[in-house]
Parts: sequence; C-alpha cells; structure tokens
Amino acid sequence: MNIEFYLGYCVVIIALLLSPGPSVLLCINNGIHYGKKKATFGVLGNVAAFQLLLILSATGAGAVLLASSALLTALKVGGATYLCYLGVKSIRSPVTRIDMKKAHRPLSKQGAIIFKQAFWVTSLNPKALLFVCALLPQFIDSSKALVPQVVMLCLTSAVIHFVIYFGYAALANSVRDALDNESGRSLYNKLSGFIFIAFGVFLFLSNYAD
Repeated sequence: MNIEFYLGYCVVIIALLLSPGPSVLLCINNGIHYGKKKATFGVLGNVAAFQLLLILSATGAGAVLLASSALLTALKVGGATYLCYLGVKSIRSPVTRIDMKKAHRPLSKQGAIIFKQAFWVTSLNPKALLFVCALLPQFIDSSKALVPQVVMLCLTSAVIHFVIYFGYAALANSVRDALDNESGRSLYNKLSGFIFIAFGVFLFLSNYAD
C-alpha cells in the first residue's frame, strides 16, 4: 500500500473518532456508570460496528444501501428512535450510587448489554455509513490488490478506534467520583439524556437522500 495513502487514512480516522457524537457520548456514559472494565465492551461494540460499515463499503453493499431511499430512511428512523430511547432511559434512570449498583452487576450479562447498545448506536447511523463509503475508496490504490489493502485499513482503524474510545472511557471513569452525590448524578443523567435525544432529533431531521 502507498505509504502516503496509509498515513492520510490514519489522520482522517483519528480526526473522525476524536470528534464528538452519540457514540462518544455513550462511551463516556459507560465509563462513568460502569467503570473501565465493563466500558471496554462498549468500545468493542463501537469497533465491531465500524468494521461492519467498512466491509459494507468495500464490498459495494454500502453503496447499494445508500442508493435505496426506503432503506436509508428506515436506517435513519431506526437510529433516531434508538438514540431517543437511550435519552429517555438516561433521564428516567434512578439516582443510585454509580459504583455500587451498576458497576457490580455480573460482567457477562452487563457486558453483552453494553456491547449491543454501542454496536447499534454506531451501525444505525446513516452519517457514519455515508462517511465510510466516501472515505474508503479515496485510500485504495487501484494498481494493487484490493483485499490486502482493505484488511490493512480495517485493522488500522480498529486499533485506532479502540485506543481513542478506551481513552474516552478511562477519562470518564477517572472523574466519576465527582458525580458520587445525588444532585450530581441526577444532573448528569438528565443532561446526557437530553443530548442523546437532541442527537436523535437531528438525525431524524437530516436529509441523506441527496
């Protein structure tokens, strides 16, 4: 693979993953509510969903999906609904001790829930699919074999994705003691909930048909 293509891809991926969005907010939420260990399941869910989008783009399936206004609308409505659901859930979340209640639930059961939430938030985002479908072809050298390049780009993005999102979760976990009071927890739950809903409304009102 052309080294200039590869380095350019890394820069774009880093910039994308550092930018705020619903996946980042969920990652921060997981770090605060569950701690680093369980938040890692959410990071893996985000990574898995993004890899799925890359594969869809590489195989041309993403372009087929984007070409169908009905499928794109269904994806948009599904994603917006899920974000609003997470927002309402956060707002209505009971004010309990973060570290004593949620963080001590069984790892396998809670981890699976966290993974699925993160996976759906990323995979049901038409904006992410549009971005990936526009991004990947720009960094593929047409004079070289396709599969090795796609594998390299997927693995690279997976590593970068994990490092950045785990960093978000770890940083959030480090400040969660500041929320270890009823008013702080209540305010954070409501604030993050309204932000999720805002993301959902924005997604629903966005026009991806063009």
